[in-house]
Amino acid sequence: MCAAENDTARRITDAVFHLMTTTDIPQIKVVDVIRRARVSKSTFYRHFASVDDVVKHFEDEILEGMGEINEVALKARFSDAELDPTPSMISRMEMLQANRDKIVALNGVHGDPVFTHKATIFMHDHFRKRLATLPCSEDTWDLYLSFAIAGHHNLIQYWLEERPDLQPVTVATALNRFLYSLFFLEQEADHLIPRPLQLKP
Repeated sequence: MCAAENDTARRITDAVFHLMTTTDIPQIKVVDVIRRARVSKSTFYRHFASVDDVVKHFEDEILEGMGEINEVALKARFSDAELDPTPSMISRMEMLQANRDKIVALNGVHGDPVFTHKATIFMHDHFRKRLATLPCSEDTWDLYLSFAIAGHHNLIQYWLEERPDLQPVTVATALNRFLYSLFFLEQEADHLIPRPLQLKP
């Protein structure tokens, strides 16, 4: 796709996400999108099949970009990261910051609730691979990941909505330490595995 076509697709996408701040996705009309994007109806349909297609295309692009960053992260030895943010963690935050308005709209009242579910599954799979080298039971991982990912999403949403003044590296540092610090509290990780309750006789 040439630069002019990319610019047209971006204007259409920007228009849809602007309208999404006040209107549910199914109620957004193509006529309103093309008016705001300043393109013709035929131009809209040359790029996208529907308003929903615009939203899904953006979601896929974001998750694909995150996936490419995650592939780099998975090649690093876990101990190398320790408590400092990795370049890949910072890159993820920079990508979210660059798309702040769209991410906030997606997660807002008029956004796409399916996106949050897709992002949760996506990050769950990444964290499970990332932590696979550490000794822990499957049950512990499931409980930890459910807890960690909920906090991860809430922190990201709070940052983008309430504290956009914070730099990506600041957020990446906080996330890295919140997510991984417990694995470096001791040399051994077996303290993470729950032990049976010892009842006094």
